Amino acid sequence: MGISANISRREWLGAVVVAMGTAVLTLLPYWLGSITAPDGRVYMHLIMNPEDSLTYWAKMWQGAQGAWLYTIPFTPEPHPGAAIGVFYVWLGQVARVTGLSLTAVWHMSRVLAAFGLFVTIFGFTAVFLPHRLTRWAAYLLALFGSGLGWLLFMLGQPYWLDAFPLDFKDPGAHIFFTGLTYPHIALGTTLILFDMLALKSIGDQALAGQATNRRMWLIAVLAGVGNLLLGIAYPFLLYIVAVTAVFYFLYLLFKLRPFARRSIPWAAGFQAALLFLIPAPLYLYLFYVWQSNDIFRIWDAQAGTPSPPWPHYLVGFGVMLVLAGLVVWKRPSTRPHFAILWCWIGAVALLIYAPLGPQRRFIQGVHVALAILAATGLVEVVLPRLQQTRFWQRLVANPRYTTPKLNRFIIALFLLLMSLSNLLLLADVSRIAALTQPDPFFRPADELAAVEWLRAQEDSHTVILGDYQTGNLVAAYTGHSVMLGHWAETADYEGKVTAVAQFFNVATPDTQRQALLNQFNVRYVWFGPREEALGQFQPDAAPYLTAVYQNNTITLYAPTDD
Repeated sequence: MGISANISRREWLGAVVVAMGTAVLTLLPYWLGSITAPDGRVYMHLIMNPEDSLTYWAKMWQGAQGAWLYTIPFTPEPHPGAAIGVFYVWLGQVARVTGLSLTAVWHMSRVLAAFGLFVTIFGFTAVFLPHRLTRWAAYLLALFGSGLGWLLFMLGQPYWLDAFPLDFKDPGAHIFFTGLTYPHIALGTTLILFDMLALKSIGDQALAGQATNRRMWLIAVLAGVGNLLLGIAYPFLLYIVAVTAVFYFLYLLFKLRPFARRSIPWAAGFQAALLFLIPAPLYLYLFYVWQSNDIFRIWDAQAGTPSPPWPHYLVGFGVMLVLAGLVVWKRPSTRPHFAILWCWIGAVALLIYAPLGPQRRFIQGVHVALAILAATGLVEVVLPRLQQTRFWQRLVANPRYTTPKLNRFIIALFLLLMSLSNLLLLADVSRIAALTQPDPFFRPADELAAVEWLRAQEDSHTVILGDYQTGNLVAAYTGHSVMLGHWAETADYEGKVTAVAQFFNVATPDTQRQALLNQFNVRYVWFGPREEALGQFQPDAAPYLTAVYQNNTITLYAPTDD
């Protein structure tokens, strides 16, 4: 697919070592949390967004119990399972077959996915950057770079424009953050990179006027299979590939001027179409599920992630955009070579404010494209201009300074500046894991003991009623359904929040509580400190509830017919 085949084994080895070291570094906060968990508390092996993280755990739990499809346990309504979210269900199957714990499979999959992404990024940059210094600047900027979100914290504006900086909010925005968090995001980004290389290869062939060959058809088929995997791991990211492909083929048509030459690149078009035809049956199935399964449709409708105000994207990517713009301005001869990257950036710019639910998610992976362009702007535009200044000439006149050394120093300084947000992110999640250890990253041991008891109950479609955080844990660690457990996966989330709050409100009539228990066929009522804080209702005094399990702080009640 390009010049990456010309990279020496030694350089590849260096890139692999950096990738492995970075992937291992992402284990640091998890390791700290594991070894410092205090007595009476259980570390949940999470460092951010515990609510969403436990939905992935719930999927793995179902797979470990033998399921191949996902049935949402965060809502009490019965419904058929579907092949949505099955990336984690199938990871659970790995745990079942190998005998490994879900915790081991979680960390192994995350580290392997991160390592694969990092190595792929090096190969991707090598396709675009023949010069070693530029290539390594781009690779390290892609791995460790982020935005200027740290400045907002220094200025005392962490919620500027009512939004948190992307550097610390969105794992898909920057690659190190991606590797630190979830395996499906790392895998999705890797597959997008393969798509972009496939599109570039198809376009290069068309621009060169070369006849189609088996190799290009094979590349298209492999990319199509990759998009099938993308549909399993992170389906809506195909929007990024599709819009990029449209933009890129509009560019090809402009360059080839087919109506003037009477030659339309049909072969290239058919090859690109394979990227979407191969996964089409899966996407038709997903569309069918979202139309026919009420619970999955509600989940999809509630799962929107709107973009922050546009200035936040400038904070996150503005420096790289400026350097990338210098490449277009000062190096116009490189425009065809980087066309696919600009089409990708354009697709993201369109999608992040398109009328689609997962707006913010569409930023996924574009950091790599910007890193390549920004490194080119720094090394091949800015540094040559600096070398022409009198100040630079006076410096290199001193035997202690040479142009190569100064170049490397400036690049290193730039990389450090652009990595500050990630350094702060790593330090903060390590501090949380080792020192502050807040709930729900660290759960009371009594909660896990009650979960163990629930696991042993084999009633079909058991429903547990409890607080939101209680339901989030119970659904993930037992596979049982809960009344309330996740902001997107609980059907009629706002209504369930109100219903649960009213149930534990001491002023609510018993008849209303009993009606709720009957409506959703609740098997157990969970009562602990979280539930007591909702309204001081005392289940012991309710004649229609009988205690069936109790430890120091948690009591489980079963409804009776009284």
